[in-house]
Amino acid sequence: MNIELTQAVEKLIDAGCHYRLDELAECYTPDLHIVIRQADGQLMQFDYLANMAFFRGLREQGAPPLNTAVHFDYAQVQDGIGYVIATRRMNLGQGEKTIVFTLMLRQQDGAWRVFREHALELPQ
Repeated sequence: MNIELTQAVEKLIDAGCHYRLDELAECYTPDLHIVIRQADGQLMQFDYLANMAFFRGLREQGAPPLNTAVHFDYAQVQDGIGYVIATRRMNLGQGEKTIVFTLMLRQQDGAWRVFREHALELPQ
């Protein structure tokens, strides 16, 4: 496991789950693209602005913090790109679900930042 990558993802999780948008913004690149395959097979896609708007909306609604627990399945660097697979239990508005995240990170401004995120909701 690459500790720099897991620490970068833990920082992202903590900032996002507690709606600290300035810190969260530093965890992503502006060309962020997120694809989530929901348990029913539907795909959701977000870019950087839509992702930040999602977390801003939760903060403005006074939503409780999200669960920060994470299990890292894989974290390695290959050809300058960081790859992290992490499993989480979280509620994004439709009840708590198990979600497997695959994140791709690259160095920018001296820090690992996420530029691609693929998520798969597991059936309950």
